[in-house]
Amino acid sequence: MQKLVAVALVSTAFFIGCGASSKDSPDGAPTDPIALAFVMPANGAEFVADQVSAEGDLVAKIPVQLEIIGAPSKVVLTRGGRIVGNADANGVGTIEVATPGADPLIAIAYNAADAPAASDEVDVVVKAPQVANCRAYLDLYKIPYTVGPSMQGVPDPVTMPTPIAGIEYRYVANTTRRTKIIGDCSLVLSLLRAAPVLRERNIVEVADIGIYNYRCIGGGVPPGCTLSQHAQAKAIDIAGVTDRDGVYYNVTTDWIIDPAGQQTCTAATVPGKDAFLHDLICALKANQVWNIVLTPNYNADHRDHFHVDLTTNADTIHKQRWVLPLGND
Repeated sequence: MQKLVAVALVSTAFFIGCGASSKDSPDGAPTDPIALAFVMPANGAEFVADQVSAEGDLVAKIPVQLEIIGAPSKVVLTRGGRIVGNADANGVGTIEVATPGADPLIAIAYNAADAPAASDEVDVVVKAPQVANCRAYLDLYKIPYTVGPSMQGVPDPVTMPTPIAGIEYRYVANTTRRTKIIGDCSLVLSLLRAAPVLRERNIVEVADIGIYNYRCIGGGVPPGCTLSQHAQAKAIDIAGVTDRDGVYYNVTTDWIIDPAGQQTCTAATVPGKDAFLHDLICALKANQVWNIVLTPNYNADHRDHFHVDLTTNADTIHKQRWVLPLGND
């Protein structure tokens, strides 16, 4: 799609592309020129991602109206190099954008030969909702949750039923799935934000080693130490994931530890499950779901899981094998 966008991108509202002449028509018949231009949204328009999609994600729903000349076979809408929707024959469509940012919205019209014939773009800004606190953020998702139970060390405990935005959770040693997740509000919110990345990869279930454990980093019982993020229920240890075909990706056996000195998200991977797990955890970090990510590259204690947490003012995925210290656990 990135190559296609590059071909179609123009700086003017209208242009006649290849396919406008009869020699390019599939049956040799004359064809009309194709052109389009945005009527709505206006260039520079701003939207807030505060509406719930059918999948349970917070999105900005952006109405689209195009002026179209000719009869394109289809009109595709892209943002950030990805297809985000289509416009109908009248130039009407609606897109849903979950990721905040200021990326151009591009409309690409195709001719009868399925080649890009015209395009237009507008700058669209999507903003995150402005809310008073974490629970107010949860309220936007319109998912029932309860406050509590009280847990030592946990600032804002909440209980949310599963599945969470279509994703099931299971304690790795159990055969039955969790019916609820109990953790700090910020951790529950992070699971909601992780859901689109997981679903995009056809993941339906996460197997975890746990969330809450009132302990020090590296072990031991508080006080007199730095609390683990698990002690605040702001971390989850992911042992594996299952896709909709029933394939289980096991961090212990399927992750191949990267060679010393190579970065986790740029190192060469083994095709198959190792590549899948690398892509997954790096995508979750790139989408800013969690502040800290520790993989089996970190140390022997993390050979069987991904540790992810919400350490304040931190931003790292452990990049090199057996190098300490880095991140919290």
